[in-house]
Amino acid sequence: MTTATMATATMTTATMSDKLLAPLEKSRDARTGCLKNVCLFLLSLSVLVPLGLVASAAVAGRPLTHQGVTQPLSGLNFALMRFARDISRAKARRRRFNQRYALVPLLLGKEEPLPLGDPDSCVGCISFTRDELAEFDGRPLPDGSPSPLYLSVLGRVYDVSSGGAFYGPGKSYHKLVGKDATRAFCTGCLAPSCLISSTAHLSETQRREAHRWVELYEWHDKYTLVGRLREEAADPAEEEMALFHALEAELSGNHRPFEM
Repeated sequence: MTTATMATATMTTATMSDKLLAPLEKSRDARTGCLKNVCLFLLSLSVLVPLGLVASAAVAGRPLTHQGVTQPLSGLNFALMRFARDISRAKARRRRFNQRYALVPLLLGKEEPLPLGDPDSCVGCISFTRDELAEFDGRPLPDGSPSPLYLSVLGRVYDVSSGGAFYGPGKSYHKLVGKDATRAFCTGCLAPSCLISSTAHLSETQRREAHRWVELYEWHDKYTLVGRLREEAADPAEEEMALFHALEAELSGNHRPFEM
């Protein structure tokens, strides 16, 4: 092969290489540009969202505290909490009832109800007065050990001691322990005045949330049905006042919501 031929072959090879590499370089440049745009977008969000929340709180007259500033996100927090709950429900349905594709109906609210145990006849189950239930809140016992963690939804009492990381003293959901806080499970409001059993003036959609939480506790591997809350005569005036304060907290929006 002559020198001229070799040179021509080399040039041809180089030209082909350039043609092959050109699209790759363009693709790389495009990816780099896209990455830069994404980074700029995220940076903008990290600045604009906090500023928007502060401005919203100032305009609405909410206190410029963490709770006051993030109050518009409370609905999102409750939605995420419900999503995590429904994932747990789907796992239980798949494991216990062989419902392999349970998640989609659960998220759409189209699921069929599951059977529930009888709190009056299950092994070891007892009935509680409200004062008796209040003692099961993790408080120290005479021997120094903590008391179990019990909560009630729709009058059904569950032992959630295995979920101490969530329900133990000082944890996110300890306010739900030692009482029937059905209304809070319906609305996502964790203000003290919302921690009552009444579901008066709630929509049917909100009331269904309580039944979904019951299903979670009923079929969860770590939680156990231990009895029911005994019905007791209550002062109608006190109940009416308690309901008024719950509605006031829910409508104001200035309350601590369920959080992940």
